[in-house]
Amino acid sequence: MDESEKPAWATRGESSSRATPPQRRILIVDSQPLVRRGLIALIDHEPDLTVCAAAATRRAGLEAIASSQADLVVTELSFEDGDGLDLVENIRSSDEDLPVLVFSMHDAPRHTRRAFRAGALGYVSKQETGETLLVAIRCVLGGEKYVSPKLRVGLDHP
Repeated sequence: MDESEKPAWATRGESSSRATPPQRRILIVDSQPLVRRGLIALIDHEPDLTVCAAAATRRAGLEAIASSQADLVVTELSFEDGDGLDLVENIRSSDEDLPVLVFSMHDAPRHTRRAFRAGALGYVSKQETGETLLVAIRCVLGGEKYVSPKLRVGLDHP
């Protein structure tokens, strides 16, 4: 979203003399339209983050990666056109510097382990709060691994 599209509350109180922090570009890949819209609203509300693209399928996600110049991909694991773990592997093999954060309804430790083996740097359950997701995004953008607090129990090591 560019500055002209931001609602008035997003720029209220900003001084033109202050430097705006650089925004990190987030690509969302999720098959559910409501989830995509919710994530866009959550992320675009943050001054240091912006959604650069959103895709509904695995294939569209790969196409968006090629054109969006994303700093991070947030993806789910279940798609009609393929496995999300394959998407994570494809991303990591084509651009090893592009971090991937899995945002999934699957909250068993085995899914978390499989996502990390595929190359994800973070895993957040869709049962978590928006604030937890934002913490995870910033951790992964900073090069750290992240696992939802609810999933840490019973997880040996990502």
